[in-house]
Amino acid sequence: MVIVQRTFPARSVTLRGVPRSVSAARRGVRGLLGEGHPASDDVVLLVSEVVTNAVVHSASRDGGKVAMTVAAGPGSVLVEVSDAGSGASAPHVRNEPEAEYGRGMFLVDLLATRWGIREETTGGRRTVWFEVGF
Repeated sequence: MVIVQRTFPARSVTLRGVPRSVSAARRGVRGLLGEGHPASDDVVLLVSEVVTNAVVHSASRDGGKVAMTVAAGPGSVLVEVSDAGSGASAPHVRNEPEAEYGRGMFLVDLLATRWGIREETTGGRRTVWFEVGF
């Protein structure tokens, strides 16, 4: 298990597990990082993918709680997205570049410096985290 350590201040937001939360998450990250941030495009894309997974595939769908934390510092941006988990397997990389769906974790694996998944044994929450360096 990888322990994610933050060395710079983080900002957190709680979203509802509904599709419109994906665009709210993108806007929030873009606003936090600001215009011209070297990692902005990659981070916004990955936030979109990971939050979409949470609102579509987890038990947080249909209005449940999705928590997103973003910590931007010198040289990297760390994002954590937590949801209510699901009975299904954890998100995984599907190496099918031509597929119309299911490429989110492939993109995370491709663009993130490092990433991982934490499963809470009590409460069932799942956190997908990634770090993008610049």
